[in-house]
Amino acid sequence: MKNEKIMINDKMKRIKSILQNIAMTLMFLLSLSNMIGLYIWRVHPFGYTRTMSYYKFVAPFGLDTHFILAFVLGFIGILVSFNLFRYVRSAWIIAMMTQSVLFGLHLVTTGRLFSLGSIVSAFILIVLGSTYKDYSRSSERLSLKRGLIVAIVPIGVALFNTILSLSILSDDYQGSHNAVMSFNDSLKFLFLMDTHLYKYNTDIHLFALSLIVVSWVCIVIAAIMVLKPLVYNPFVSSLERKKTLDMVNRLGKNPMDYMMMMPDKHYYYGEMVEGVVAYVMVNNIMVICGDFVCAKEDAVAFLSEIRRFAYKNNWKMMFVDITDNYQTAYETLDFGMIKIGEDACIDLSNGFSMAGKARAKTRSNVNHAKKAGLVVKEYEPTVKRDLDIEREITSISNEWMKGKGAEMGFMLGGLSLDNPMERRYFYSENAEGQMQAFIIFVPYAQGTGYMADVTRRRDAAQNGAMEIIFAHAFEKMADEGAHWGNLGLCPLANIDTDDKSITNQLFQFVYENLNGMYGFKGLYQAKKKWAPTDWQPRYIAISPKTFGPNYAYAMIKAQNPKGINKMILEKLKIRGEG
Repeated sequence: MKNEKIMINDKMKRIKSILQNIAMTLMFLLSLSNMIGLYIWRVHPFGYTRTMSYYKFVAPFGLDTHFILAFVLGFIGILVSFNLFRYVRSAWIIAMMTQSVLFGLHLVTTGRLFSLGSIVSAFILIVLGSTYKDYSRSSERLSLKRGLIVAIVPIGVALFNTILSLSILSDDYQGSHNAVMSFNDSLKFLFLMDTHLYKYNTDIHLFALSLIVVSWVCIVIAAIMVLKPLVYNPFVSSLERKKTLDMVNRLGKNPMDYMMMMPDKHYYYGEMVEGVVAYVMVNNIMVICGDFVCAKEDAVAFLSEIRRFAYKNNWKMMFVDITDNYQTAYETLDFGMIKIGEDACIDLSNGFSMAGKARAKTRSNVNHAKKAGLVVKEYEPTVKRDLDIEREITSISNEWMKGKGAEMGFMLGGLSLDNPMERRYFYSENAEGQMQAFIIFVPYAQGTGYMADVTRRRDAAQNGAMEIIFAHAFEKMADEGAHWGNLGLCPLANIDTDDKSITNQLFQFVYENLNGMYGFKGLYQAKKKWAPTDWQPRYIAISPKTFGPNYAYAMIKAQNPKGINKMILEKLKIRGEG
């Protein structure tokens, strides 16, 4: 009995999906017909009789009205159709509005309820309206680059439509006609709204006016596409980052929490409980930076909210670089957890000392730096900004980046000199006062821990220029009462060799065979020489829980927003030059 119900439910879902696809396809075809209707009317590709029959279907309210209204509705319909197939809520709302207008026009102008046009529009409205719950995906926020690309489309369509329309209407010119004349008049219609149509007979005066209306609708849409990421998004993002920072300072535990404030992130906030996650989208995967942030007792409830939000949008989920603080919550909700490395941490609760055999090599480098005259200072931009210091930091960063290729993002912060928040900037300088290296630390766990986020040095820096900064910073942080000094993540370090899963074996293969490109082993050894007191495991958590190439791609792409191909080529180029 239970299996029969499941089979019936599956069958009903398939039928619903088929009906939705038919309705969305019909809407796309109707929108396309409305856009190209003028050209079909003038050219008569199917013969005059069939063309007029077609027009009685798509434009029973008259050709003049069609010129003014149909192109706009068709253009909007085509733009909406692509997002409608992705089940975006805003696209559903616009589709229902445009189809309602068309349905009403068919009824008013024909006076018949069962005309072909009315039946098609009614079918679209009934199917989309009865399945409204499925159209629940949120539209993605436009970046400036995407906004500019999208803006080109309506402007291009407006200009193309105007030029082609006037060219096809060449028979209605009272004087001579050529392509240059059409183009010049098109520009006048678009940007000067010139209605002094002495070149044309009165039959197309209304059409010329409609071109102005249609064109400016397209131009306004284009302006919105460009201005939204320039004006609206930064304002909203600024408010969101302030709200997120407040929660991170009160509730955050993960060293990655400060990366949530970087401008590449989107946010989801809890509705039933207080909480936030920061994410980027890679294809249909919601890639989340670090753990979710909420009170520990709300962990399962908030994670359930996040999962509902993702599933509503038909997204998969991947939390990257998470701790074991919320492991129970992830496992309760059937996430797959995979170890991806360890953070090298030093316990500062009893102070910090370079003494002992374990740190002998590091101590030697620090002593060498001291003998060479290097000293360590802390720059506090929130107390007093110093443009000379910031220029040196930027100069070292640019020099360092030349040897590393494209700068990574997502889990790595930038210099953030314009908005340092609670970051701490330590740098070493030589006897001549020239900066040699710098380290930017970010706080976590309510300021009880500091993680080295950005570490950079000059190519010609003194030996020990970086080590002396770490030593000085950890000593100062220990004196201030900090608990943890975090050297950062060692990717793929200490992966369980007894785990024979395909995913684990893949990570081990990458660690052993792609070390030349990524330097996993060198990074591990550089941090190991500090004799960390704790190697704290870091994981990814995925849902659905089967790891595949799509997750691997999403994890790499999120950290390389400029493109994976560019990242690989730059690394190969740097190796070749070396």
